[in-house]
Amino acid sequence: MYKLTEEQCWYIIIEWKKGSLNVSRVARSFNCHFTTIYHVINYYRRHNDVNYTDRYNAGRPPALDSTQIKQLDRTIQQNRSATTAELLSLTHFNTTERTIRNYRLSLGYRPRKSVITVKSTNINEQKRYQFAALHHRTHIKNYIFEDECYVGLRNTRQVVWCKRGEPTPKKEVSSLRAHVNLIGFIWWTGYIFHRFDNWLNSDTYCDTVNEALSEHLHKFNGFLYISDGVKWHRSTKFKKLCDQYNIELCEWPGYSPDFNAIELVWNIIKQKIKNKNPKSQRELENAVDEVLNGLSLSVIQACIKKTQKVYQQFVSSY
Repeated sequence: MYKLTEEQCWYIIIEWKKGSLNVSRVARSFNCHFTTIYHVINYYRRHNDVNYTDRYNAGRPPALDSTQIKQLDRTIQQNRSATTAELLSLTHFNTTERTIRNYRLSLGYRPRKSVITVKSTNINEQKRYQFAALHHRTHIKNYIFEDECYVGLRNTRQVVWCKRGEPTPKKEVSSLRAHVNLIGFIWWTGYIFHRFDNWLNSDTYCDTVNEALSEHLHKFNGFLYISDGVKWHRSTKFKKLCDQYNIELCEWPGYSPDFNAIELVWNIIKQKIKNKNPKSQRELENAVDEVLNGLSLSVIQACIKKTQKVYQQFVSSY
């Protein structure tokens, strides 16, 4: 059966029944693909045996009826990253992986990279409303939006299946091979993007802001400084710098990237860098420089306008 002996197949079934089956370890031990292990289990479920004499009685594998298709759809929604072998194991259908794969495509599912989101609490939603209500009608041309961005070459090696129009499930990734650290500032009449080394803290952040905005700080008298809740954005040293130039620090609601206009700009920058397909540190740095040099003020203003609309929409839907 699938190039495994009957003894090996029974070993798989016994371990599976005990709940101690390690699919990857058994696959390596038997020198087979991990899907073969699921084939053995699926065959046993259908026939209560591991003696493989025919492949579903030969011929074309049976199609799924409407009830089974609905069940498959629900199973995929509950197990977005499941392989066809795992879906077959979960549904117990008397068919093949290829049939499951075809039905998954016919249901409209396509592979995407997974991403991550943070679940918002009621208290945080109330803080978001207070922030949006305070800023949805203000003169947003006197705002400075700031954020840091770590642009890196990453590979998640995980694919999830989604229908067209569905949001992509999210997953956090931490490993970096090549990366560039950026800090950005955008306002209605200008923008600055500055590269920095190492990690920021209360001292280095203030120095980095001062270095990046040295020629512009005197223009920001009376401006509101929008940044997330990272502790160095509210350090004593940075507050003194803002007081020196009469810049007001906002009260950030937390977990609200959609409230910071520069996040929209980062998305544009990252997509353009991705399109250049850099494969090394040098190529990544060149791609970053090319994309930043190609930015226009009209793009910045469009992102700022869109952010104020986000405030307005949040207030009206709260």
